[in-house]
Amino acid sequence: MVHLSENSQRLSIRRFVVRHREDLLTFTEGFGGVCLVKLPSCPPGGHGHRLRGIGEILSKVTVGLGPQAVMVTVGEPVDLVAVHAAVARCLQYQHWMAVKRTVPRADGLRSLPTHHFGALVHTAYDSPLRHARTRIRYTYCPACGRTTKDYGGKKHLYHKYGTLMSDVWRDIACDPDGDLTPVVERFADLFGIEPYRELRVLDLRLPEPERTPIGPSGGAADGRPAPSMPTNVLIRGDCLEELRKIPDDSVDFAFADPPYNLRKRYTGYGDSLEIDEYLTWCDRWLTELARVLRPGRTCAVLNIPLWAIRHFLHLETVLHFQNWIVWDALAFPVRLIMPAHYTILCFSKGPPRELPGLSGGGGRTEAAGVPPTFRALEPLAEGFCLRTRCVKARREAQTNDRGPLTDLWWDIHRLKHNSRRADHPCQLPPHLMYRLISVFTKPGEVVLDCFNGVGTTTLAAQMLGRRYVGIEISEKYHRLAEARHEELGRGANPFRKTKRIPADKNSPVPRMPRRRYEVPKKTLQLEVKRIAERLGRLPTREEVARYGRYPIRLYDEYFVSWGEACAAARTTGMSEFWEELPGETEPPT
Repeated sequence: MVHLSENSQRLSIRRFVVRHREDLLTFTEGFGGVCLVKLPSCPPGGHGHRLRGIGEILSKVTVGLGPQAVMVTVGEPVDLVAVHAAVARCLQYQHWMAVKRTVPRADGLRSLPTHHFGALVHTAYDSPLRHARTRIRYTYCPACGRTTKDYGGKKHLYHKYGTLMSDVWRDIACDPDGDLTPVVERFADLFGIEPYRELRVLDLRLPEPERTPIGPSGGAADGRPAPSMPTNVLIRGDCLEELRKIPDDSVDFAFADPPYNLRKRYTGYGDSLEIDEYLTWCDRWLTELARVLRPGRTCAVLNIPLWAIRHFLHLETVLHFQNWIVWDALAFPVRLIMPAHYTILCFSKGPPRELPGLSGGGGRTEAAGVPPTFRALEPLAEGFCLRTRCVKARREAQTNDRGPLTDLWWDIHRLKHNSRRADHPCQLPPHLMYRLISVFTKPGEVVLDCFNGVGTTTLAAQMLGRRYVGIEISEKYHRLAEARHEELGRGANPFRKTKRIPADKNSPVPRMPRRRYEVPKKTLQLEVKRIAERLGRLPTREEVARYGRYPIRLYDEYFVSWGEACAAARTTGMSEFWEELPGETEPPT
């Protein structure tokens, strides 16, 4: 087993083959447990085609479910989008789990191979999802035997079994039309709490699984040159106003990482519009991106899955679906199911051309400011660690540590250290843009980012020999982007390490000042753990002052909260080496 659900009693599993719509309603009427509906997958060559009427079929199911019911829909992203659009009036969206396919499915060179499918979770109740705390087992590097992730000096803060589950499931692999037992059993454990007793698997095998293409007809590339327009420019202004000044059919790659409407603090504007206002605004700039895009070229939009669904529904009215890229990029862990699934929606104007990164026409793909293990078109294979000593040993041994380039990206990590951050709360890592630009463009083509922030996209484009247009409304971020481009022009690496401490912060946790510690924080946390073991419970601040070996003022000065001081006392600690695991004769995969 590669997961551990705490205090869970696995639900009984009943499986049904559904061949008629009426049977689906019969199996779900009045059911208050967990219902898992398995949709038919796309046949070979069916990329970009959706099951006809699937939303209407499942919307009828929602009416009869009990008030505590959970509905999990397993299928292709193109179908899950339609399901959510149909059932959202009756059910509460909770999560979109991205599940790894056993074998990536390639549909030629016009899109990235599909390496995942989805499990869309809705509930009949509108409160946060109720489930068992579930951990995913650590993986270990096949080269050095240590944990794939380097936990450094924080191993005492982690559980001995594994980390909390995220919404990207790469530790298991299935094919949608094959054996889904690992997925089914995980949900049976995840929901193995009161009041649930049963999980029903409804294998939908309707006699007419017709699929229809997504997107408008026509729009193929005609070979005409793009209209002339100023390039290699940074524009300060409103994205809608500035996009309207760009000629039709003039951009080769349009990228957007908009504000997510999550009430984050940006300089110069807010991120807290009303939902309808936010989505209407998004539709407007998405329409403009479609207009300025050249035929056959790609528009890529980054967002959380819930908003990506809504963007998909609008984009499919003006463009052709190309890829749903899952970027496994864990953000600040705020829930028991950690948010790691970030969607990069890729749509083309008319049928897409062969992707330059797959067909060999992408030109230069290497640039500065990325880890030595990163290659834009050759991802690091799963399981290998990033420790300097191990990387060096693999190179000397000529170990092949590369995997296939697909639409599931796990080797691009967020910027963790202030030394590589500019003064922006949500700065993207440059290697994310290196990969996107390398996959979808050729040297000399035009890259557009209408939310350019501090310039990550335009800098990456310049470093890879592409032309660029960056639009940013904030004067502060616009000036920072200009300064970084000037650095690049002088030969400096704009993504280099510096000693600056950014004022803007993505996490709600206050930033602690740099300081020398009289006693290491780890030592203080383990001291709290020692006292907790003596008392049989977490100690109070007063009890640590009474029984502890160190002055209580150190705890007050070094930790942002008492909860952080007690972090080691709330868990077991973990081992970095698989050989130290009881009963293990070989590394867990």
